[in-house]
Order: sequence, then C-alpha cells, then structure tokens
Amino acid sequence: MITQEQLLQVKELASLFFTVEQISLLTRVDKELLKREITFGSGELNQAYWSGKLEREKDIRKELFDFAKKGSPQALEQVITHLEEMNESEQ
Repeated sequence: MITQEQLLQVKELASLFFTVEQISLLTRVDKELLKREITFGSGELNQAYWSGKLEREKDIRKELFDFAKKGSPQALEQVITHLEEMNESEQ
C-alpha cells in the first residue's frame, strides 16, 4: 500500500525530474508498480507523478515564453516547436 507521504515524495521527486528508478529507490515504492502506474494507471500514484512532473514543466515553459518575448531566438524556436506539437496532438 502506498502512503500519503510516499505520494508527496513521488510528486516532489518527479517535479525535480528524478528518474523512475531513482524515485523508486528514494520512496521505497516498487519500481515495476511505479512504472505500471505511470504508464497505465489512473490512481493516486499516477496523479502524484504526472502532476509533479507537469507542474514543473509548466513553470519552465513560462520562463521559456518570457525569454522568447524578450527576443531570445533559441527560446522562440522552442516555443514554436511546442506549438507545433500541440497542433499535432489536436488532430
């Protein structure tokens, strides 16, 4: 059984982009269970992992947009790539 503390740890570690193996070792959540939940699950463990990872990615993208607005050509290129990926996912 996964505890509330483990869920919080999974979320935090995912937000810091630790690998699945590292998260498993640090939280003592079985690696295969964690992988299954990330890939196929819809429960609390899945939510903890993906919300941690995606919330951090959101923060990074906000900074990326700020750099693009300030004229960074590399940031603008990445923003365009994200837009293209978004457009493709809508089809």
